[in-house]
Amino acid sequence: MNKILFMLMISLIFTKTASAETTLVFAKIRDTPDQMIGAEILKVIYRKIGIPIKMVDFPGKRALKESSEGRVDGEVHRIFQVGEDYPTLIRVPTPINYIEPSVFSKNHNFTITDCSALKNYTVGIVRGVRHAELCTKGMDKVQVINYSVKMMELLDADRVDIAITAKINGLVLVKKMGVESIHPLSPPLSRMMVYHYVHEKNKQLVPKIEKVIVEMQLSGELEMLREKAIKTLLENAESK
Repeated sequence: MNKILFMLMISLIFTKTASAETTLVFAKIRDTPDQMIGAEILKVIYRKIGIPIKMVDFPGKRALKESSEGRVDGEVHRIFQVGEDYPTLIRVPTPINYIEPSVFSKNHNFTITDCSALKNYTVGIVRGVRHAELCTKGMDKVQVINYSVKMMELLDADRVDIAITAKINGLVLVKKMGVESIHPLSPPLSRMMVYHYVHEKNKQLVPKIEKVIVEMQLSGELEMLREKAIKTLLENAESK
């Protein structure tokens, strides 16, 4: 009986240790600076709760498929609506970052009022970027592109009139491309909070993650990390 008890205890200790050492994998949208900012914030959050993580890059739509079907452990961050559209993705309640969906143009200058102001233009958006898909829903002249870099290249080549992306994404990509003629129109379409998502198989982690995020928000650490990551991205953006 003692031997059985001993073996059971060893088994429980091993299981606990193996679980603690498991690295969680999160989907990150490829070539998207705001996701890089979120990834840096996420690394700090999980370091505080003692769980190793890594990011895997996917195209936007593919990322949602992998995360919602549980082949990866969740998403770096997405807008609120994603949690409504993908019920297997559990939204951590407090946002970790925010984006400013913006219109970028090469040849056009006009004041942005709302998404309806874009309906007469050929608009480039990235597949799987939910805020851009929602903004252009029902519009006729929309080109859906797999990657942000390709979208900005099409804008520079006059293949689309305007492009929708988070403001920081566009600024970093334009700097990398060395194209001075592409610029953001004002004001941004909106400011949207973005939330970390975990697949439902990891839902037991949500209270721990939320506690750390709230503490970081109240202390100002979240905003400090965001500003630092943006500064690094802009400084490291090199033109071709």
